[in-house]
Amino acid sequence: MKIVVLVKQVPRPDSIRFDEETKSLQREGVPVELNPFDAAAVRHAVRLRDTAGGEVVALTMGPPQAEEALRQCLALGADRAIHLSDRVFAVADTLGTSRTLALAIAKEGADLVLAGRKSTDSDTWQVPPETAAFLGWPHLTSIAEFEPGDGGRIRVTGEADEGYARWELQLPAVLSVAHADADVTGPGADGRIDVWTAADLVADVRPHDRRFGQTGSPTRVLAVRDVTPPRANATTSSVDEAEKLLRAKLEETSLPPSAWEKPERLGEKPGASYDSWTLVELFRDGRPRRVSLELLGKGRELAGKLGGENVALILGSGLDEAAAEAARHGADRVVLVDDERLDGGHPDLQAAALAQVVRERRPHVLLVPSTPYGRDVGPRAAGELELGMTGDCVNLGIDRAGRLIQTKPAYGGNIVSVIMGATTPQLATVRARVFEPLEPRDVAPAIDRFALADLPAPQLQAIGWEDADASALDEAAVVVLAGPGVPADRIGELEEICRAHGAALGGTREVCEAGLLPRNRHVGLNGRPVAPRLLVALDVPGDTEQLCGFVKAGAVVSVGGGDGMRERSDVVFEGDAHALLSTVLALA
Repeated sequence: MKIVVLVKQVPRPDSIRFDEETKSLQREGVPVELNPFDAAAVRHAVRLRDTAGGEVVALTMGPPQAEEALRQCLALGADRAIHLSDRVFAVADTLGTSRTLALAIAKEGADLVLAGRKSTDSDTWQVPPETAAFLGWPHLTSIAEFEPGDGGRIRVTGEADEGYARWELQLPAVLSVAHADADVTGPGADGRIDVWTAADLVADVRPHDRRFGQTGSPTRVLAVRDVTPPRANATTSSVDEAEKLLRAKLEETSLPPSAWEKPERLGEKPGASYDSWTLVELFRDGRPRRVSLELLGKGRELAGKLGGENVALILGSGLDEAAAEAARHGADRVVLVDDERLDGGHPDLQAAALAQVVRERRPHVLLVPSTPYGRDVGPRAAGELELGMTGDCVNLGIDRAGRLIQTKPAYGGNIVSVIMGATTPQLATVRARVFEPLEPRDVAPAIDRFALADLPAPQLQAIGWEDADASALDEAAVVVLAGPGVPADRIGELEEICRAHGAALGGTREVCEAGLLPRNRHVGLNGRPVAPRLLVALDVPGDTEQLCGFVKAGAVVSVGGGDGMRERSDVVFEGDAHALLSTVLALA
């Protein structure tokens, strides 16, 4: 089995600095490292090779100094490496990067491509599914376990918000790895590294070649900003004082409500009307997720500025109640793709259906939840249609030309980039809890039924499911974050307290890796971001990995923990944690 592992060299997260004078990131002298998710992908590849035989080839695209990341891959057990290094590759977005990587994979040949699900300098999750789209191969994102099967097949366990799905799929395929290595600081090793330029991938490299680099990339960064939230760092041992301080902070940081009344249209385009669409994600029981209702609320504002309709797109089977709920939360029209072939959550069929709808209906804007589901099917459809897509947005707007202005976090969330795309439809995945859903109204849905044409034969076979629901981390207004200082026998008690108050319980990497909470509840740079109205941190030291998990929280109170956590808290509580919890969990 030949396994190609896609890797990237990234700045070390604790070394990112923003220059207020130049309004840019300081890049000189910033230490770099192998992306920890990619390091984990190399380790998985080596284990598969040692079990099934074959070779592991590390592949990166980057400047000459990226060779060091490849040498780290060789030290981790890769047999050889390929370095795509050419000036024409520079300043590529995810689509441009994926196109180039797919050309290299096609040239090299592979049975399996592995990659980290994201890089720590960004949070798009887009390169693996977009690369798979260019190759025409099946893909799955956020894979936690791998096991070689018979007859050129592989069995994997994928991490989702509601649990763990077991799949079997035929190779070749592209898979991304769910979890990151904790330590990527090891030395490099000598070995074979082949350097390829654009001329090694195509026979006719042209000036300003639209297949590569910036000219082959449909999205542009307009600005970079430091949005590190101010924290009050007030210290108290009084529950009453803590409650007072937190109430004030929550009032200050509350999100503006979404409005049923659409704003006036921006710009002048006589005779043209533009719609804003939202891909509505459903729970396994058929209910729309809160993040989808949030996007429908924001969609009414965008649709008004565009002069079009606010449209909900729902894929699946038996969707009438979900359609009614979408209408109650602001959809002018609901496009239903109600097809039994879409049952069971097969991401390859869902992505194919999404691409078919987008290709035919051409929405001006399509918003997709930044969830494991949305980050799986959205980028795959974008890759197949060669459309620009911005990942993990935290704000959206419309300019006078009708372009979608997208704000996305990078480098852990304290830095944001303002991005605009050049292709239409304009696609974005959007984080949970950055907008408010509309207050529901009793509105009958206007249904538009879309009949699918032929779908590709399923290349994935579902072979098992394990419940482990982490969706409350996006649904709940309050998140309690358990750190390594919380005794193991208290986790169950915290679960009960959170359940009683409608809060969600997450854990730092140490807590989840110890098996005290499921791995899909890991909050942090290498886990998942959360943006609750209130975050309660219990015995969290406050290293960079942990702090990056809740940058967008409205208010933060910490109990115990280290200096890093105290500096990023609005309230540092020095009294009894149980007394605090019983009071503040009801605040948000």
